[in-house]
Amino acid sequence: MKSGKVLSLYMTMPDMMRSGHRMKCDDFDCDSNGIVGSRDYENGTEPVLVLVSKKSYDIIEEAELVLEKGVLMENIYVDIDLYHLNKGSIIEIGETLFEVTGPCEDYRYLYAFAPELPELIHGKRGLFVSPVDYGGIKIGNEVKVIKEI
Repeated sequence: MKSGKVLSLYMTMPDMMRSGHRMKCDDFDCDSNGIVGSRDYENGTEPVLVLVSKKSYDIIEEAELVLEKGVLMENIYVDIDLYHLNKGSIIEIGETLFEVTGPCEDYRYLYAFAPELPELIHGKRGLFVSPVDYGGIKIGNEVKVIKEI
């Protein structure tokens, strides 16, 4: 089974810092409530992180668009294409298990970057994943599919 690596990580800072500011980080801990220390941690909604594959940015580059990594609002950016995974699949990243909860299909804000962007990456915008248990992940961690549905 193919494996990959974590290329970068992002989290949204809580109100006490710069509210809504997305910060690139080297590592973070997460649990069934989301990313520990993020703005959305324990906020009463389902803890969902966005995992984006390098494939998305490759498509953007091939279309000769120039966008910074992180613009797809990912929390976890990996070098392996996982977009074939369905809801219920399990991914191990570092010491943390994540369950795929579905594809990320919010494209509206992307029109501001380029009108063709939403259509260009349709179906390759990212995956929503939810931490199954407590664990840490960091840049360079191995990414493995444990259970594919």
